[in-house]
Order: sequence, then structure tokens, then C-alpha cells
Amino acid sequence: MGLNECTCKYRLGIEATDATAQVVVDGGDPQMFTETINFSAEQCFTGGPNCNPAVNNFTIDFGGPPGTTINFTMGRRGMISCEDNTVAFMVNGTAQQNGNVMPTGEYIVNFSYTILPDDTADVTIEASNNGSSFSTTFNAEITPQTFIGDCDETVEG
Repeated sequence: MGLNECTCKYRLGIEATDATAQVVVDGGDPQMFTETINFSAEQCFTGGPNCNPAVNNFTIDFGGPPGTTINFTMGRRGMISCEDNTVAFMVNGTAQQNGNVMPTGEYIVNFSYTILPDDTADVTIEASNNGSSFSTTFNAEITPQTFIGDCDETVEG
């Protein structure tokens, strides 16, 4: 399977949720930050059956006062997969980090997003680049637009 193929489709969201992240800057000692996180990912998504490989974006915004910002933007998928219409994965995606805590540049990003029966999700995000890394695991309410499915599924709602 090629790196940019659509094996499934998803539209994921988390808004204004507190999360704790471990951050390593240039191979230094790990630091812990608790800030607000916003996360969205839209991969191969269409509102009807089939998948659209051109839909390829994710963003992660972590930060708040007094000025801690870690922003992964212009995210592009590596390999994606889904399980049981409730779990979405991405490995070896790439994004540009442009916040003020970690070095700027392109990072390798992996994440998992598991929808739970109470309309929350368990989310794990990891990003790394040349000795700098970001990792967090948290639970949050899902956005109403959240969807995980196969390429032949129609989105209802």
C-alpha cells in the first residue's frame, strides 16, 4: 500500500480541552506542560460513499497563557487506518511546527483517536524531529462532525 492511499476515511475533532504533554527540546530533559489542545484531522473524507485522496489535512494547537505554544500545521498523512468505525490511526504523517516552545520545522506525527460510547475520545498524539518531541494522551468530548468509516460508507446527519 502506498503512503498516501485511502484505506478508510475520517473527520476527527477535539476543541478547547485541557491536556498534559511531555516535551523534549533538542535532546534535553523532558518538561511537562498542561495547556488547552485543539485537534482536527480530515483524511480521505467525503459525505457520500467512496474516499477522496485529495482530502489530506490535520492540525494540532497546544498552548495558552502565559505563552506556551506548540502548533503543528499543514499536516499531511502518512499511512492511515480505521477499526470498527470507532478507531482512527495515522503513522508517519508530517506537519510544520511553528510554536514558541520547540524548534520550528517539519515533524513526523503519529496519532490514534478512539471514540468511546459516551461521545468522548481517547486521543494519543506523538511528534518528533531531531531530538525534539511532543507526546500527549488525553480524553475529551468529540465534536459533532466526528466520523470514522470505510471508503464505501455514507455519512448520515
